Amino acid sequence: MKILITGAAGDIGSRLVDDFQHNPQVDLYTTALASLPGCVQSTHKSFDIRDPAFIQWVKQIKPDVIIHLASIIQLPENMSREQAYDIDVKATQSLLDAAVEIGVKKIVVTSSGAAYGYWSDNPQWLTEDMPVRGNDDYFYSSHKRQVEEMLAYYRAKYPALQQVVLRPGTVLGPNFENPITSMFSKKIITGIAGSPSPFVIIWVDDLVAYLIEAALTDVAGVFNVAGDGTLTLKQIAKHLKKPYVGIPSGLLRAVLFILKPLGLSQYGPEQVKFIEFRPVLANKKIKKVFNHQPAKSTEQAFFAFLDQSQKEYVKS
Repeated sequence: MKILITGAAGDIGSRLVDDFQHNPQVDLYTTALASLPGCVQSTHKSFDIRDPAFIQWVKQIKPDVIIHLASIIQLPENMSREQAYDIDVKATQSLLDAAVEIGVKKIVVTSSGAAYGYWSDNPQWLTEDMPVRGNDDYFYSSHKRQVEEMLAYYRAKYPALQQVVLRPGTVLGPNFENPITSMFSKKIITGIAGSPSPFVIIWVDDLVAYLIEAALTDVAGVFNVAGDGTLTLKQIAKHLKKPYVGIPSGLLRAVLFILKPLGLSQYGPEQVKFIEFRPVLANKKIKKVFNHQPAKSTEQAFFAFLDQSQKEYVKS
């Protein structure tokens, strides 16, 4: 089986590659902007997925399965939202078109719980049959929603191309660094007064196991990916032994409105909803359909992250 992985050099992709390299039944092809240790030049290409040469390479190797991980989580200073859109949305469409053209059997895509959006009327637990309403003023959420809308269109028009769409909650693993872990590193954990801000977490090894099963079996569909249970921001602060401060959402928006243009905060007022209205993912469907069961709950994944990360998070 020929399997192509995009975004192979990332935190998730590199672990997925390690596992697949030990499977003699898989011919692995990988692409990322960075080089990937252990992958030979003939099967790993340092492509920008916006590059037309990338699509030509895909057509040349004709993979049976594509695992599409490439995505922008946080905008670098030198990248515009339009450039991120080209990577997240336009490049995904080009990849889907190529997959249909060459007869790829299945595409596995990592979406996100952010596709549901951060809304005050989100239900206590979100299930896969609920609409994706990603927020337009938060690029990551908006792009994930647009990609999912595109995938739904391709499912209807090209049913021969099987799809597995995984919507993870917060993904943690050893030495992960992302907007969520950046919150953990602050001296004071800031939340929203009156909002518990519950997090659902999936350990990276569990997500990788789901990706492998999705690629190698006939499972298809859309699935939330999360460990059992939740952790509120206040509980996270307690585990980190750091003070927790709940600020009224209106006040926090006003403060960020002032600080962001001055370069004193990387966050703008539109991102308050990111903490105030967390999408909480129900995991019943994936536990019912997949053989793999999450080895770590949300709380266990959080503690494993603290134990296995070299960076100091817990206040002594």
